[in-house]
Amino acid sequence: MTKTTPVRKSARNKPCALRLPCCNGNPETTVLAHIRRFGWAGIAQKPNDLLSLYACSSCHDVMDGRAKGECTDTDVLRAHGETLQTLIREGLVVVKGAKQ
Repeated sequence: MTKTTPVRKSARNKPCALRLPCCNGNPETTVLAHIRRFGWAGIAQKPNDLLSLYACSSCHDVMDGRAKGECTDTDVLRAHGETLQTLIREGLVVVKGAKQ
């Protein structure tokens, strides 16, 4: 069973940061979608929660290959950056020495 962390809980009712053409625009379906690229996790493993982004159920399905559509590294990088900015703003991620 996967442990629900504060970062994972933070995705609840957030807007989708991925916003692919398939985006359903429904924040009730948003989850913390882990980025399974670049060797960050093995088979049946999730990478660290910081290697993730907010995605609606439709965008998450495309990103993970469960649905047809295109999700580029540029899409992932933009959404990851937006998600990190939100996590920092909400105090869930703290960067030592950084001014808020």
